[in-house]
Amino acid sequence: MFNGNQLDLDFDQYSPNWERIGVVVPPFTIEADPRFMYLSTETRRALSKVSYMVEAGQGASVIVGEIGTGKTTLASWFHSRYDRRPDFVAAKVDEVPKKSGLLLLRRIASEFGIRTRRATEDQLNEFRAFLVDIIQENVLPLIIIDEAHELSPEQFIELRRLLNFRDPKGGKAFQLILLGRPDLDINLREVPDFNDRVATRSSMDPLTPDDTKSLIEYRLLAAGRDSKQEALFSEDSFLPIWKETKGYPRSICLLSLHLCLELLSTNESMIDGEFVENFLEHHHGYRQAGN
Repeated sequence: MFNGNQLDLDFDQYSPNWERIGVVVPPFTIEADPRFMYLSTETRRALSKVSYMVEAGQGASVIVGEIGTGKTTLASWFHSRYDRRPDFVAAKVDEVPKKSGLLLLRRIASEFGIRTRRATEDQLNEFRAFLVDIIQENVLPLIIIDEAHELSPEQFIELRRLLNFRDPKGGKAFQLILLGRPDLDINLREVPDFNDRVATRSSMDPLTPDDTKSLIEYRLLAAGRDSKQEALFSEDSFLPIWKETKGYPRSICLLSLHLCLELLSTNESMIDGEFVENFLEHHHGYRQAGN
């Protein structure tokens, strides 16, 4: 006979005991969480440039990077930062609607709480009415679009029309941050009218070995580990992690997660270089289901 309580007990028995490694929450989640965003040199530079352009009302900023370099986490960080400020209201589009400029405008309108319309000009008029109301309150709207390399030429045209709106002081009324793969830069060349309106461009590159170490240590601290505790990852563990992941933050977090889970299944207390090498030798398919 099925026993729900027994199932709960069995689940608890096999759940990772994160307290054993001194953390309150799992430190290496691969989900985009601004709390765990490590500020590498490149990330700090991008934050500084884009934040200045947004707050100075300069219009469009572009951030490009390969898969796994942290763009989605950065998009979440920008949204979290500006949406809680009284002088901004932020909308984030995580998935670009296919092809249609109107569908993109409707998605953005929905994120702002603006009424959606069935015709492009009607939708643009709704944006104008929205601007009249919030500009009187000295509030700037910010649009953040992740996976922006999927934008079509028609969608860039509609974004350009939004950027043409002006606030009473003459600046651009809508601020825009586009984040995407390097294809985004290529696609922008096909829409010169929009490309000319880009105020700044930044690149998210893979991490160095030193930044790989700093990311892992920062994640542990952010998850609640006491900095006075003995190191969980030894000095000689970081180079093989960097070599395996090629410095991509998402890959670093995924490997570090599996290393911690492996540690928790043993009596070991530290992840050193030998531990990493042994894990990679015996679990080379750790990314795949069933391994």
